[in-house]
Amino acid sequence: MLIGVTGGICTGKSTVARILSALLGLDLVNLDQIAHEVLGKGEVGYLKVIEAFGEEILGPDGAIDRKALGRIVFEDPEKRLLLERIVHPLIEERMMNLIDESGRNLVIEAPLLIEKGTWKLMDFVVLVYCPPEVQIKRLIRRDKLNTKAAENRIKAQLPLEAKFSMAHYVINNDKDFPYLRDQVLKMGLEILKHALRR
Repeated sequence: MLIGVTGGICTGKSTVARILSALLGLDLVNLDQIAHEVLGKGEVGYLKVIEAFGEEILGPDGAIDRKALGRIVFEDPEKRLLLERIVHPLIEERMMNLIDESGRNLVIEAPLLIEKGTWKLMDFVVLVYCPPEVQIKRLIRRDKLNTKAAENRIKAQLPLEAKFSMAHYVINNDKDFPYLRDQVLKMGLEILKHALRR
C-alpha cells in the first residue's frame, strides 16, 4: 500500500512518517530529501535553479544555500512558484520510479502532497496538524527565525484546515511525544486492518 504523510512546516510529519513506516514495515521516502538530491551540484535541478535565481544563492562550496534560496522564495510568491515549476517535476519523476520499484509499498512524506495532487495516488492520506501558533514557536526555535519570517513561511502554505477533506486520518500534534505516538499506533493498526481486508 501507499501511504502519504503530509502537513505544514513544523507540524511533526517526519516523526509521524518514521513511526508509521517502522510500525508497518514499509520503506520511507522523504520528498524533502529527494528535493535536496535534485538540487545537488551537477544535477539538472541545480543548473536550472542557478539559471533562474543567479549565483548569489550559492554557498562558499558552490552548493545551493537553501536558507538563502528560502529567504527569496518565501518573500515572493511568484519566485516560489518558479522554484516549484523547476523542482517538482524532477521530484515527481524520482518518486514515481521509487513507487514502481517498491511495488506500491511505501510511506511517502510529502509537504505538498495535497497541493500537487499526489494524494490521489495514495491508498491512505495522513495529515499531521497543529495550530499555527504552535508551528510558529517550533519554526522560530528550529530555524532561528524572527516571528515575521516564521509567519511568512506558514502563510505561504495552504492552510492545514483546507486539507482536512482529502485526509483519511488527521493526527493532532500539539501535545507531547507519547500523545503523538499513541495516535499513530492506533492509526497504524486501523490501516493494517483495512489492508488485510483487501
